[in-house]
Amino acid sequence: MRWNVAAALSAGSWSSFSAAADSPADFYAGRRIEVLVGSETGDGYDTYARLLTRHLGRHIPGEPTFVVKNLPGGGGRPAVNHIYSIMAKDGSAFGASLRNIPFDPLFGVEAVRIDATKIGWIGSLNSEVSLCVVWHDKGVRTIEDAREKQLLMGSNGPSISDSVHARLLNRLAGTKLKVVLGYPSSNAVHVALERGEVEGRCGLTYDSLISRYAHWVREKKVVILAQFAAARHPDLPDMPFILDFAKSTQDKQIAELLLGPNEMGRPYFAPPGVPADRLQALRRGFDAAARDKDLLAEAAKQNLGIRPMAGEAIEDLVKRVYATPKSVVDIARKIVEPD
Repeated sequence: MRWNVAAALSAGSWSSFSAAADSPADFYAGRRIEVLVGSETGDGYDTYARLLTRHLGRHIPGEPTFVVKNLPGGGGRPAVNHIYSIMAKDGSAFGASLRNIPFDPLFGVEAVRIDATKIGWIGSLNSEVSLCVVWHDKGVRTIEDAREKQLLMGSNGPSISDSVHARLLNRLAGTKLKVVLGYPSSNAVHVALERGEVEGRCGLTYDSLISRYAHWVREKKVVILAQFAAARHPDLPDMPFILDFAKSTQDKQIAELLLGPNEMGRPYFAPPGVPADRLQALRRGFDAAARDKDLLAEAAKQNLGIRPMAGEAIEDLVKRVYATPKSVVDIARKIVEPD
């Protein structure tokens, strides 16, 4: 009896070892990878994820297939928690959610139960430039106008870019933007904007404006007040830039801290604990897919900007943001989570 138990344990251990020792090609051959997107179908995160997964399999050993699922709501936080704690940690699952959520713990947001420095960052197809836009008929054309008139800015979360950027512009430029919460998604904010329920939004990315709301541009439905990013968008050289409003070193540090999510765009990440060789296979497959001529051609047809960032670069960015001096974080925290 003792021998049988020992033999069973030995066989089980060998089986576990064998599974762990599978090459990425063996592991991914015939496998379906689950990709969870923390927003609704049809928005920017979903559009980029479906673009990526149509081409990624060709560049991963074993050529796996993909299924994209959506978990919208909660400002993207439930999806991040799910990816981090519940999804398989063997390399067969990863996801994407609103870019600011991985930095929530830095600001004391207890609803996000992750350690962003332990995430398996895979890559991002684009660094983002967010725009603060106002509907055309509100009598506001410039930052100076927004200093004189209060504007209602729609948002689907208290600490997402839409809310943070509005408050940051208030601090640095003296505008009077009031964040209106309660919308379940960015699409819902846009519907409210067209209906006149709110007057603007401070988190609309340039890529989404060009790809999904080009009619707003053609019909001059929105006025762009400012752009938010680590660097100006090349298409918007003369548009007011958030860092231009930083009058002190401290204000610049605060802005750079809060703009970190834009730099990494819409990143894809696996839960902690994925075997190193499988994470490498996902990262290198992502890098190759981001250069794939078919992906680039499809992106061009959809007016989707492709400015890729490797997983290692995102990992370094996250570590750099988390190393921000506490004095700067404390001030930024009041912008992210105001009283």
